[in-house]
Amino acid sequence: MHRIGFVAYEGIQMLDLVGPLESFALIKQQGALAYETCVVGPSRKIASESGITIQCDYLLEEAPRFDTLVIPGGTGARTPEIKETLKPWLVQQFSQTARLICVCTGVFLVADLPQLHGMKVTTHWDYAEQLQRQYPHLKVSADSLFVQNDNFFSSAGVLSGIDLALHVIELDHGIQVAASAAQYLVTYLKRSGYQSQFSDPLKFQSIDNNRLKKAHQWLLDNLSKPITVSDFADSQGLSERHFNRLVKQHHNLSARHWLEHIRLEQAKIFLSRSSSSIKSVAFQVGYASADSFRRAFKRKFGIEPSAWRQNFS
Repeated sequence: MHRIGFVAYEGIQMLDLVGPLESFALIKQQGALAYETCVVGPSRKIASESGITIQCDYLLEEAPRFDTLVIPGGTGARTPEIKETLKPWLVQQFSQTARLICVCTGVFLVADLPQLHGMKVTTHWDYAEQLQRQYPHLKVSADSLFVQNDNFFSSAGVLSGIDLALHVIELDHGIQVAASAAQYLVTYLKRSGYQSQFSDPLKFQSIDNNRLKKAHQWLLDNLSKPITVSDFADSQGLSERHFNRLVKQHHNLSARHWLEHIRLEQAKIFLSRSSSSIKSVAFQVGYASADSFRRAFKRKFGIEPSAWRQNFS
C-alpha cells in the first residue's frame, strides 16, 4: 500500500492540504490500488490560516515512513519559526522518501536544501519573485501550474495542487483512473503542468486599458469572421500602427500574434466543451480551413488539436 503523508503546521492553507488529500483519497474509494493518507505535524492540533483546527494523525517524531510526502503552502511556510521547527525532520524525509510534493508556498520550507540547487520549481505567482530573490540557486518558473523534477514536484497556488495530484495519480495508475477522479471532483479540465497559472479572461480583465478590453470583446463577438489586424484596429477607431503599439505595450505581442492567440485560446475552449469536428472548430474561430487551423494550433501549443482534445477534455 502506498502511504502518503501530509505535513501540517500553524498557518497552513486548508485548500493546499485538502485539495490534494481528497484527490488521493478518491482512488481508495474507487477501488484502485489504494493510497493510505495521513496528516503529520509538530503537535496534535494545528490551527490553519483560516482558523480551522486540523487534527494530526501522527507527531513528527512518531510518523511512519512515507512513500510520498506532500508539503502544503500557507502563511506559516514563510515564517522562520515554522521552518526551524520542521527543517530537521524534512531533511530526514528528503533522504528516505521516494517522492516529495510541494504545493503552493510549501516549497519555501525546503528551498534552501542542497538537493534543490539548480532545480526548476514553481509556486504561487504572487510569491514567485520573493522565492527567486531569497533563493537565487533555484530556477523559479512563475507561470507554470506544476513542475516535475524526477521525484520532486512543485505546484502553483491553491487549486493547482489538485492538478498536480491528478498528474501523480495518472503516473501511478494510468489516465483512466486519473480521469475518473477528475470527473468525480467535477473539475472542468485536467490541466497539464505547462499551462499558465493565469487564464486568459483573467489576464484581459486585469489590463488597465478600456480599448483593448473592448477590442478583445469585439473579436470574441466576431470570431468566426475573417478579421484582419486592420479590421481589429478599425473596430476601436485606431490606426493599425497605433493599435499595434498599444497591443505591444500591454501584451508584448504584435497585433497579428494577439489576434491569433485569442483565436487559438478560444479554440481550446471549443475543443474541450463540444464534440464539434476540427473543421467546425476551425471555422468557429475564424480559420478558412481545418489545415491552416491545425498548423497554427500545433505551432503555438506543440500538439495537434485532436490530441489536445483527447488529453485535456
